[in-house]
Amino acid sequence: MENVNNDQGHPAWDEAEALHDIEKAMVDIDKAKDEAHRHPKVIHFSVDGENYETEERRWTPNEIIKEFSGLDVATHYLIETDPHHQANFQGKGDVPFTLHDGASFQVISVGPAPVSDGTATGVPFFIAGLKSLGFNPAIAPGKAEHVYFDYEIPAGKFAGRQVRLGLVVPTDFPMTSPGGIHVSPKFHPNQGGGEHPTGGIHDSAEFQSALGGEWQYWSRPYKNWGAAKKAVATYMSHVWKLWDTQ
Repeated sequence: MENVNNDQGHPAWDEAEALHDIEKAMVDIDKAKDEAHRHPKVIHFSVDGENYETEERRWTPNEIIKEFSGLDVATHYLIETDPHHQANFQGKGDVPFTLHDGASFQVISVGPAPVSDGTATGVPFFIAGLKSLGFNPAIAPGKAEHVYFDYEIPAGKFAGRQVRLGLVVPTDFPMTSPGGIHVSPKFHPNQGGGEHPTGGIHDSAEFQSALGGEWQYWSRPYKNWGAAKKAVATYMSHVWKLWDTQ
């Protein structure tokens, strides 16, 4: 009987080698597509609710603050608020990092900042600002100035918990900021005196009667609002710090 050897000149060997090359090429194409998806040429991101794009991947936090907010890095620092990429860059302003597509940042004030002007005021202005930051706010039934929304705690010992936040928005916002936050569920025993994080807390009957459930009011006014950049993102940076310092 004649032996058949599948050497390099045999058709069966050539066909198998061709199929192998095709499979390898398809794998390489899939890898290239995945790489392009993970590292797009144009990176889209937001700073204080404003959308931007860039082709540069390496940035320092201070460069982002100066380039996209125009604020003073001596009195501000950057945080990343994406639930999957949370970071606090305080004290790391000159340390480069890789910017990813879809990143979301807020600039946190630690001192006076320029005042921005605007024409819209009150609840409509505040709701528009919350939506630009990715929240889905609503107005409490029968209470035109009471805004509430779902919130994932971004930092501190309660990080990752889902809560509801409520704010009583002044009619002249952004000239005047909300006095503090209303929180559901309760986190601390009521205490009229004392300091943050456990002091200045009492029941929030207004949100509780409108929405049900247990609500607390944390008396935490934004200090020096008159000298702050008057924007919803600015107030939400204050909220971020309240949770970060629990």
